[in-house]
Amino acid sequence: MVVDIYLPDKDGNFIRTRFPAKFTFRKKSLVVPAGFKWDGASVPRVFRPSVFSPIDPEAVRGSCGHDWIYETQPEGWTRAEADLLFLCCLLEDGAPVRKALKAYIGVRLFGWIAWRQNKELAELNKLGD
Repeated sequence: MVVDIYLPDKDGNFIRTRFPAKFTFRKKSLVVPAGFKWDGASVPRVFRPSVFSPIDPEAVRGSCGHDWIYETQPEGWTRAEADLLFLCCLLEDGAPVRKALKAYIGVRLFGWIAWRQNKELAELNKLGD
């Protein structure tokens, strides 16, 4: 499955899904809605030559599902599963194993920061409802 995206915004910071993107992983499924905005694969600039750019075709689908799970933290999905979904999508979409593993190790080592921040934001939003 290909994630159909709009081009990055005028500053090159974000991309959006044009249509819902469906994912099935380990007998779980999720749908990323049309209009979801994310920054592509969050690879620090210094590592991009050895991994890939944020909107590399090998990384767009995986980063879409991964970022949706990180941002929304849907019931039944864990951070580890989001990271593994990302790795599987990278490999399915043609990323070389070495690059895919580097990206996966990066999200395993540092993704907890975004996961925790998003969890805290979700809890604050619930208080505001």
